[in-house]
Amino acid sequence: MIRDLPFRPRPEIAAVQEANFAAMLDLVFARHPYYRRVFSERGLRREHIRGLQDIHLIPVIAKADYAAEPEAFRLESDGLPQEATIGWDVMHTTGTSGGRPTPFHSTTHDFYNTLTANRRALELRGVRDSDVIANLCPMTLYPYGAYHRTIAAANAMKLPVISPLPGRPSPGFHWSAGLDEVVAAVERARATILWGVTSYVRRVLMRAGETGADFSTVRLAFVTGEPVSDAMRADITRRMAALGAADPWVSVSYAATEMQVGAVECCPGSGYHNPAPDHFFFEVVEPATHAPLPHGTPGLAVMTHLDRRGTVLLRYSLGDITALTHEPCPHCGATTDRFTLSPARADHLVKVRGMLFDPAAVEDMLLADPRVAEFQLVVERSDPDDPLSMDLLELRLALVEGTEADAPAALAEAVRQKTGVRPVPRAVPIAAIFDPERALKARRFVDNRKGGMP
Repeated sequence: MIRDLPFRPRPEIAAVQEANFAAMLDLVFARHPYYRRVFSERGLRREHIRGLQDIHLIPVIAKADYAAEPEAFRLESDGLPQEATIGWDVMHTTGTSGGRPTPFHSTTHDFYNTLTANRRALELRGVRDSDVIANLCPMTLYPYGAYHRTIAAANAMKLPVISPLPGRPSPGFHWSAGLDEVVAAVERARATILWGVTSYVRRVLMRAGETGADFSTVRLAFVTGEPVSDAMRADITRRMAALGAADPWVSVSYAATEMQVGAVECCPGSGYHNPAPDHFFFEVVEPATHAPLPHGTPGLAVMTHLDRRGTVLLRYSLGDITALTHEPCPHCGATTDRFTLSPARADHLVKVRGMLFDPAAVEDMLLADPRVAEFQLVVERSDPDDPLSMDLLELRLALVEGTEADAPAALAEAVRQKTGVRPVPRAVPIAAIFDPERALKARRFVDNRKGGMP
């Protein structure tokens, strides 16, 4: 392990990646049920893949391929060193297999690597040894990476971490914290970093402002799990400053369960740095043909594990459109690869009444409006039993107290100008849109049409 690998010269990083890829392929050809079968069907032998220059010979797979048979993606570990044979934990990712989240298995070997990757990510983000982390990720029924790996990251850097346990996973869990209890815990711990899902971190800050809580020690917000627009970043930063934070900023990570860490910003707009180029090899490919694209060209993000012993994925589509560079970061000097565009889902455009529009563009506009505390766009059929009936678009608005009565109509007209579709506005309490006692992520776009977005 080279502790500062993200800052080493590119040839050194490339050499480590080539060596790890070769060792990973040796294990995959011998011990990976899924790829062994696929390679056999394609007549692909180990000697055909001489290095990363031949990685295109391996087919790109989608989450659906992995979710369909997740156990087939686990290495057969008998006879490997002990750390590779011990099951450390199982996280779960979205997508279902038999109606259940897809399991992602880590061995002790993998968890040791996860600690390394997460420590490097904290260092890239400018975390100090005096920081205190508030883990605002929820307790859930199925273990998932954000909650557990936030704690692991703090441990790897020897930092105190408080986990207030928001979330109500089941009637059998008795220690969940409501919003006010979470705010009180952050204040009591004198936390300097808030770490969680974007919309929940924002809601905690909003409640802190409403109750007059002392959040003056908070200097960073680490957010993940949702797209973060410029308007959202500005809103969270403004709320931290209003609570007394000096020079606060928001650090966004591009994370996936299949990574157990995030590609992170060193400062706003820096791009998302790969903290572990010895563990992950990223590509950007043409979405339809999967042909490699030059650095800087937007395309589909694809990840290959270079050093895993549990669940192993090669050329796995992360499902997002972004761009990649190997140029040194102009802000921190890191030479590791970076995603330079905010990742956007490959299927982010939505058609309503024959018009294609981007919900994220509406989100930017409404979040930047000082009258809006929270909102939700809901699409449904005028007749739920008739799939051919007309689309209805409703704009649910929780408005800041004292907002003028004609604001809903004005905001609906602004959405029409942005999208070409005028929604029906409806003022509702904020809890009707986003109740942090029941959910940890705001759903700002809901498609209730059959076959629509979940």
